[in-house]
Amino acid sequence: MPMRISGLILVILLLSCSVSGALAADDGGDYIHISSMQVRFSGTDATVDLFYDLDFFGDMYIFALGSRHLKPEFEAFFYDFEELKVVELGRAHSRFVLKNVSRESDNFYLHDEKKLGRQVGSLVVIYPAGPSKAMGSVDSIPNLFYEK
Repeated sequence: MPMRISGLILVILLLSCSVSGALAADDGGDYIHISSMQVRFSGTDATVDLFYDLDFFGDMYIFALGSRHLKPEFEAFFYDFEELKVVELGRAHSRFVLKNVSRESDNFYLHDEKKLGRQVGSLVVIYPAGPSKAMGSVDSIPNLFYEK
């Protein structure tokens, strides 16, 4: 009898996991919500800090198998950028370096708009001289310029 109960519990758990996985796939697999992004420009490069929340199953998956499994998600997120270097991957925060995102022009650097792979709750751009600019709910890093 105890063997039948434990077998029944195992079957119920497997079914609930497969159903929730199917629901997540129908939703577009949105197990990650990027709440904010900070972009700090330095010359032609930029350092990006992403702050995000994972849903329950995403959090358990990363807890069990490690945050390195988030790398393909972030590579898809930064699809419009040519060179991405992962500095740190965590369960709620990651840091990246984007190479050659801006170009030099006279005494300025020019950054052409780059699309992001999903919506971001808020974007904060930090210029090399120190000032910053905050924007809400974006799906791209807009055209910008900053002094050398």
